[in-house]
Amino acid sequence: MIRESGNLNPGQLKRRALSEMHIRFGSSWFHSEPGFQAVKKAFFEAPELFAGGEVIWKTRNKAVRKVTLPAEYGGITLAFKDYAGIKPLRYALRCSKTALEAANYRAFTALGIPMATLLFAGDDRRNFRLNRSFLATRFAEGYVDGREFLPGGSLRGTPEQKEFIDRNLVYVAGLHSIHCFHKAVRVFNFLWKPLGDGKIDIVWIDVASCRFLSVPGCVFRKYMVKDLAMFFRDLELPDEELRNALENYRKHNPNCALSGNGLFEAVRAEAARPR
Repeated sequence: MIRESGNLNPGQLKRRALSEMHIRFGSSWFHSEPGFQAVKKAFFEAPELFAGGEVIWKTRNKAVRKVTLPAEYGGITLAFKDYAGIKPLRYALRCSKTALEAANYRAFTALGIPMATLLFAGDDRRNFRLNRSFLATRFAEGYVDGREFLPGGSLRGTPEQKEFIDRNLVYVAGLHSIHCFHKAVRVFNFLWKPLGDGKIDIVWIDVASCRFLSVPGCVFRKYMVKDLAMFFRDLELPDEELRNALENYRKHNPNCALSGNGLFEAVRAEAARPR
């Protein structure tokens, strides 16, 4: 289950995170988490280390690089997400994707979700024009994503697969109970490593799209179903396994407003839709 957030609701946690990072729209800003001043120093003194990292994911506007810093800059390995070529005026008076993702990292960590460690985030802006945005997390050494649990994967049907599904759904259920729409509940965004005897450790990454929604439960229901359908569309579980997984989910989401069979039918129908 997710952790209580005291007197703050989850949306307030996110807004507080944005405030504490001192984001600005009119000019550039940079935030580093406490304890990582050497990493900040590396970013400004040796940008070639970040530009020359191993590319592990790339799209038209985004590159994710694995960067290992030398000892004088802390010697850690990090995942560096760099957005460039963005429509500059689209974010003139809006938070960049990396600002929102950094705030989600901080809010989710406060809620007890096992997130990758946030190191820094920032925007390169001039006169409200967003030129570039970036974010870095500690690289999760020894962890892999869940693609080997997909049909044809080498770990299909193993105890680790069940643990991977059940553990992640506990956190998804907790977020849904406070009306957080994840929007990217996929096996590629949940990292894991074996601990033995079918047990695993998990780490979440890529939470740029997550939104806390102030809507009634009857409205949030469709977002809940969309998240779950996205997860199970990839996994293609047999009906009995899907029912069991969703029953585990319902146990951890006290605000799920659907019966066991109702949730099963809704998720199965949504998962059958084309992407």
